[in-house]
Amino acid sequence: MALIIGGNATVATGMSPIVEAGLYADPIFIDGVSFSSRYNIGSAGQIQVVKYQGGRGVAPGTPGANFTDREYENTVLDININNSFKDSAKVPNYFEATMPVNLKMDKTLEVTTKVGTGRQESALAALVDGATAFADTTGITASNVKQAVIEMRGALRKKHAKPNVVIASVDVYAAALEAAGKDFTPMYNDDVARQGKIGLWLGMLWIEADLLDGVTNDYKYLLADGTAKTVDTSDVDLIVYDGAAYSIIDRLDLLRIKESEMFAGSKVQEEVCTGFKVTNADCVLVKRNA
Repeated sequence: MALIIGGNATVATGMSPIVEAGLYADPIFIDGVSFSSRYNIGSAGQIQVVKYQGGRGVAPGTPGANFTDREYENTVLDININNSFKDSAKVPNYFEATMPVNLKMDKTLEVTTKVGTGRQESALAALVDGATAFADTTGITASNVKQAVIEMRGALRKKHAKPNVVIASVDVYAAALEAAGKDFTPMYNDDVARQGKIGLWLGMLWIEADLLDGVTNDYKYLLADGTAKTVDTSDVDLIVYDGAAYSIIDRLDLLRIKESEMFAGSKVQEEVCTGFKVTNADCVLVKRNA
């Protein structure tokens, strides 16, 4: 469903596709793969997502026997679109007249990039915060990365999840590159060496998260009640999960070029509001190192 345009949003004609392209072009969160943007509108107008379900099937019985009723279980979750990412860039008339580029378009892309990066940091924080901790905290190397991911995949499958995504820190991705290049056919090895990308390995899409660089420790997002939550990601090695169990809903509330009352020129302003929710923690595992 991608980007929602807010009902009362001020959006310059033709500019919203720039925002959508900027938000969804990042390398970590890919709509329909590493998150879901599907939602419903509740009777009171709130945004709702369906809890991602696993579980066992029904046992066989005798034909013609009575049904056994299950109790009603609510599988609809409200999601607050309460994380606001906004930026404003000045475009003085002097520079717009003298620069050999479309300065307003350039600043629109710049503002969108900053908004998108902030959203990505918060999305990572919410995913790590909502995940289930994997018990093994052994450090990852090229010799054990494959085994660690297979064990995490097995733990998820026992919960009836369908893990399809691995988000790896920069260091762990490097270890995985080394390991993956040794495992498969020469054609695959050549491709890994040439592109520096793993792609699909062990039946899952591998994504390198440069935000998990072992240097930057804290990313923030707002909880449903508006409280800011800081999440330490400095020791996160891997997030292995079923992408359908993580919902991100984006709404474009403002995108405009506004004449300034303070200086000779205009401002490019943008605001995107986003809701984050892990809809089933059993389907998301995070591995930290001790």
